[in-house]
Amino acid sequence: MASDGKKITCFDCGQTNRVPEARLSDGPKCGICGSALMSAKPIEVDAATLAKAARTDDVPLIVDFWAP
Repeated sequence: MASDGKKITCFDCGQTNRVPEARLSDGPKCGICGSALMSAKPIEVDAATLAKAARTDDVPLIVDFWAP
């Protein structure tokens, strides 16, 4: 991976991806599973993947904890 991008965790497979800053608005996809890395809609993730994203991602992470 090149060192000039932002790290973003895929919430489907857990892989950390590096995306060039200039391509962040282009709808980047995971290099492993092909899922969208940035969603405009809320998504549900497991605790381990959320913890990894909070630890490693270089982009803001918005979290909404709720209970039914």
